Amino acid sequence: MTAQKADLEALQLALKMETDGYNFFKDAATRAKNPLTKEAFDYFAKWELEHVEFIKKMHKKLTDTGEWLSVDQMNQKVGDASVAIKTIFKEKHEQIDKHVKVDTSDLQAYLIARDIEDKATVFYKKKADTAEDAAAKKFFAFMIDVEREHYDILNNSYRFLEDPALYNLEEEGWMFDGG
Repeated sequence: MTAQKADLEALQLALKMETDGYNFFKDAATRAKNPLTKEAFDYFAKWELEHVEFIKKMHKKLTDTGEWLSVDQMNQKVGDASVAIKTIFKEKHEQIDKHVKVDTSDLQAYLIARDIEDKATVFYKKKADTAEDAAAKKFFAFMIDVEREHYDILNNSYRFLEDPALYNLEEEGWMFDGG
């Protein structure tokens, strides 16, 4: 199998994985009881859809020309999305902490989502390790970073929703006055 054919197959698998991620997040957002979970998963669904569109463009460019698109085109969008999702988390933080009970199904959705992102990271790592083309390696390395960031955001959200007081103590160093 040629390197280009292997790369095209990897992109097809990546496309399926990102599409499955989009479908999961869209469904989880619809089912979510907690407003933070709903808004965060809606945003993750949009984020995954951006990945789908970029991978489709990447696949077309590689098929038509034998060359990879630059990941720099995707990099700005990912950075913007990262800031937005962290802003959502921060804005809802106080409301959730004081007023909203978290449904266990929402917590379970975060665990599933983390698993999806972890498996995506492993997939992209394997592809980066076996890719021959430097641009392919760069693309897969970029996607590893994106998936790790997704995982971290989901993990922090899960930890906060599971126990806001402990999260605040660990992450923000909140001190509680005994008197």
